[in-house]
Amino acid sequence: MAGERRQRRDAVANRARIIEAAAQVLRQEGMGAEMRQIAAASGVGIGTVYRHFPTRDDLVHAVTGTDLATLADAGLPVDGTAADALHEFFTVAIAQLADNRAMVDVLTSGSPADEDVQQCIAHLTRVGQDVVDRARHDHTIAADVTASDIAYQLMGLTRVAQLLPGASPGTVTRHVELALRGLITSDGAMSSRSDATST
Repeated sequence: MAGERRQRRDAVANRARIIEAAAQVLRQEGMGAEMRQIAAASGVGIGTVYRHFPTRDDLVHAVTGTDLATLADAGLPVDGTAADALHEFFTVAIAQLADNRAMVDVLTSGSPADEDVQQCIAHLTRVGQDVVDRARHDHTIAADVTASDIAYQLMGLTRVAQLLPGASPGTVTRHVELALRGLITSDGAMSSRSDATST
C-alpha cells in the first residue's frame, strides 16, 4: 500500500511538472512546440508524458484551458469612463497575449465555430456590452458601436500580437490606440490622452 501511495504521489508530481513545463514551452514557442521538447523541459521521458496525456491535444488543452479561463475572468476596470476602461482592458489583454504564443495561435488559427474561440468571443462580447452600457452615461464611445464590434476589435488585435511577437509595451499601446480610434468619441479620446499624460 505504501508503494502504491508513493507511485500515486509520483504520478501527481510528474503530471504537475509536465503541465508547468508545457505552459512555459507553449507560451514561448506557440502551438508548434513538440512533445519531446516539453518532455525534456519537464525532466521526464516522452513515455511518461503520453501516459498522462495520450494525445498532444490533451496536453495543449490542459494548458490553454487554464489560460482561457484566466482571460474569461478579466473584466472592465471599475473606475473611469467607458473609453478609459476599454483602453485599459485592451492594453492589458493584448500585453498578456503577446507573451503567450499558444493562446494567440489558438485564437487566430481556429475557425469562428471552434469552441475555444466561441467562448472567447462570448466573453469579450459581454465585456463589450459593459462598455456600451457605461457609455450610455458618459458618451465616450461612439453611439453606433455594438458589443460585438468591441469583441471583434480585440480579436483583431490578437492577430496583430501574433504578427508582432515580442512587441514592446509601446508597440502594443500604439496598436490598441489605433483600434480604439474607430470606437471612441473625440471626448473619450481626450479623456484617455489626459489620463495617460497625468500618469
